[in-house]
Amino acid sequence: MRAYHDHVVVRGEFSDIPLGTQDVRQQAANLLELAGTASEAGFDFLLVGDSHTSSFSNAFAPTPTLARMLAVTGDMPVGLLYLAPFHHPVIAAEQVGTLAAFAPEPLTLVLGNGDVSAHFEAFGITRASRARRTEEQIQLIRRLLAGESVTHSSPYVTLNNASINPVPRVPTPIWIAAQKGAAIERAGRLGDGWETAPGTSPELLVEQLGVYRRACAESGRTPNAILRRDIFVAATDEEAWAAVGPVLAAGYRGFGQERESSLVGSAETVVDRLRWYHGLGFDFVLVRHIVGDHGLILDSMRRIGDDVLPKIRDL
Repeated sequence: MRAYHDHVVVRGEFSDIPLGTQDVRQQAANLLELAGTASEAGFDFLLVGDSHTSSFSNAFAPTPTLARMLAVTGDMPVGLLYLAPFHHPVIAAEQVGTLAAFAPEPLTLVLGNGDVSAHFEAFGITRASRARRTEEQIQLIRRLLAGESVTHSSPYVTLNNASINPVPRVPTPIWIAAQKGAAIERAGRLGDGWETAPGTSPELLVEQLGVYRRACAESGRTPNAILRRDIFVAATDEEAWAAVGPVLAAGYRGFGQERESSLVGSAETVVDRLRWYHGLGFDFVLVRHIVGDHGLILDSMRRIGDDVLPKIRDL
């Protein structure tokens, strides 16, 4: 099993304070320290995610953020998550192609539907169109990244012999983030991987894995399920939940089932849960820290590097 770290910095529905502070310069410095620590701790991957029109917190754009992080992440593979309906396919492909020239290869692209109604209202597009927009984007971006000249016309995008340079030297894996049936089927049909929703209960994950695997089989694709979980590792289970409890009480994410869906506890507890998920069929786990305190996040990341990763490497 491989452990990834997810720095989806902020999204409008989160109620925690990202990175322990609201000061933008300190947040930027904290991000770089977290990225460097992830590399030093032996994480296999760093993902920087998308957010738009945030009214309550700083929303770092993923492309320039990841570009800056590359100065401290060394050889650790990296990726970007774009909320597909809010991006033009040519611009998105150009950004990925450019970053791929600087990053360890391959650079992974994750595409999601988006879910926050206020974001769609701000962009003047309907939330109901997000699935059609996302499916179209997946196909157009993949063709552009492969070096094709693309002509295409739809209610959402018109391209006339469009192409990009530079083109990634190796194929760009495209994972699809999805949390409901039709979107999960899309991940099986069109994606190189399926990224789960972070708050999905273990019971529902079993059902969703079945949907995904059937879609992969029907499309001739090899399943590649990426588990996304919230995490915090402390010396003991009690210490971990004492730190996480106030954040959950304040309404973090609003899943309502964090005790069942998150990876919170001692290293031993987290390793046991990861082994269980591996038994379901997850070889990759992408984590985001629940706590906002910068020092606690760094401590947890180091514990993961020292006491979790060595025990799951050979699963």
